[in-house]
Amino acid sequence: MVFCETDKRFYIKDSEIPGAGKGLFAKVPLSKGDCLEVIGVLISGKSVSDICTHYADLYKFRVGANLLIPIGYGVMANHSSTPNMEKVLKENRVYLRALRPIQRDEELVFRYSDYAQEKFLPPEEITA
Repeated sequence: MVFCETDKRFYIKDSEIPGAGKGLFAKVPLSKGDCLEVIGVLISGKSVSDICTHYADLYKFRVGANLLIPIGYGVMANHSSTPNMEKVLKENRVYLRALRPIQRDEELVFRYSDYAQEKFLPPEEITA
């Protein structure tokens, strides 16, 4: 299977968040409720595939008993305690949905899982 990110509403550039590396930005204005599908590979949690992709643990999205390893724009959205996007599950698909209108060239951010926050962020930046 070949995957290719095709959503032309987004682009990647240096994040505006200090120390975050690259980030995901809106190429066009987004309305509240607009979604970005997080494309990737769905694997069984606690399986050989999960063990073999341990390197990607911080980026995986939980989808019930499964895990989605993102390979498109979704993996580039950084963490914020004041997010403009939220994770939404619909069956076996993961989306990042706009919580409010988002301006062109605005960075897209969402609240990382507690696990990812503990691994990525310094203790003073972990949100409850």
